[in-house]
Amino acid sequence: MKYLLKVTNKPFLLDPNIKSDSPVSVYKSLWQIWAENYHWILILLALLVTICALIITTRNKSKKNNHEEDIVQVDPFEEAISAIEYLQENKLNMSPKPFVFRLSEILRIYVQKRFQLPAMELTGEEFIIEIASNPFFKNTYEDLLCEFVDQGDRVKYSKETASIIELNLLLDSALHFVKDTHARITEQENSIQHKNSAPVKRA
Repeated sequence: MKYLLKVTNKPFLLDPNIKSDSPVSVYKSLWQIWAENYHWILILLALLVTICALIITTRNKSKKNNHEEDIVQVDPFEEAISAIEYLQENKLNMSPKPFVFRLSEILRIYVQKRFQLPAMELTGEEFIIEIASNPFFKNTYEDLLCEFVDQGDRVKYSKETASIIELNLLLDSALHFVKDTHARITEQENSIQHKNSAPVKRA
């Protein structure tokens, strides 16, 4: 009986000399999580960056293609006529040199887009040589374009000033060239379509 009293008087759970296990930490710091999983985190970030880059590249290509389609859909003839008419309406508000520079640019852009010639990259002399070697222009528009380039270069690169009459002549030459070439091309295309659509005669 005495032995039982001694045990109950000194419960072992309250004995300060008894060693106990330290509690296991349930939560981890961000640094611990990073140290244990940094390679997976880096892989995930690399994948996210790659996916974002692909999305951005795809969108940029789509916008570029749409923009190119819009440019292709513009008719070179209508674009040139509109630009010449605008220049004609505002010629009194422009000095001769800027006027001729813009008119020459309109004509060259039309030739480049309509006939696939590098008109914008050529000097006046090179432009005339290119025109002379093209069967469509030879003996038809060659003299007109030579005169246009010579008169235009004289206004653009010399100290001489041009009168309103000279500017009107250049404007009329450019307008005639654009309209006449467009009419010829349209006539040729219609003729080809007519031949292709004509019924074949059987013997």
